[in-house]
Amino acid sequence: MSSIPLPLILGAITLAAMLALLLIGRKSAGAKRVEELAASEPPKGTTAKKENVVTSGVRKYVEQEEKKKAIRERLIQAGFYSPDSAYWLNVIRGVAFLLPVALGGLVSLFTDVPPTMTLLIGSAIGLIGTLAPSFILDSRKAARQKKLRRAIPDALDVLSICLEGGMSFPASLSRVSQELVTAHPDLALELAIVDRESRMGLSSGQAIRKFADRFDLEEIRSMATVVLQAETYGSSLVDAMNVFAESMREKRSQQAETKAQQAVIKIIFPTLLCIFPALFLVIMGPAAIQIYETLVVNGGK
Repeated sequence: MSSIPLPLILGAITLAAMLALLLIGRKSAGAKRVEELAASEPPKGTTAKKENVVTSGVRKYVEQEEKKKAIRERLIQAGFYSPDSAYWLNVIRGVAFLLPVALGGLVSLFTDVPPTMTLLIGSAIGLIGTLAPSFILDSRKAARQKKLRRAIPDALDVLSICLEGGMSFPASLSRVSQELVTAHPDLALELAIVDRESRMGLSSGQAIRKFADRFDLEEIRSMATVVLQAETYGSSLVDAMNVFAESMREKRSQQAETKAQQAVIKIIFPTLLCIFPALFLVIMGPAAIQIYETLVVNGGK
């Protein structure tokens, strides 16, 4: 048994968790440094030095804000729209790291395994746990993009019908979001957001561009470009959307043909692993039995 007392290990783990949560919620050091420098007036003779310090602090603050923005964009693309998503992501990463370490300490207390080994293994598992949320976000993003690619051609068909019927583009988006709420709920929700943003002052093209950023999808960016060009040059939006819908249908058909051709190659491996062994057993089994009876059974007599 290890000589390290259990309350000491649990107290150290609790203190580490509290420090991690405090560091997550506190303001960055670069931001606090910029505020202090902005509030104080530099003395004479040290202006150049202070300017360098301010420049360095501002650069660090901008880099940290860009990292936060990138994390926020990844969360939105994965479907987490809550403003507190970044905070909870950091909490999950901290728990994913501390929990295996704590379990390793408990194992060393109640078994004869050395604490160094259990804590090392727990730290390695914790590092893997901190990387797991990134893979989960990428998986959710890919799944959302796949659903949206399947839904876009249907939405464009309904949108073209509404535009040809004389409805405005924002009203058409609102109607499409209502019609597709059962078949494609994710797309219906995003179109409702686009309609709300257009009513709040954004143009339809700008709202669709933000929609493309939320999904990081090239098809939606192309749609936003079509709408922006129609708004800028005053061209017919109905004709532009019809051409874009036709191109999207052709692209979906080409993707289906590509997957059908890939299926021929992918089916080879299940055939080799599952069908051929049984086929060889049926064909070669009787011959193997006859050879065994001839050489072993009859030959031994």
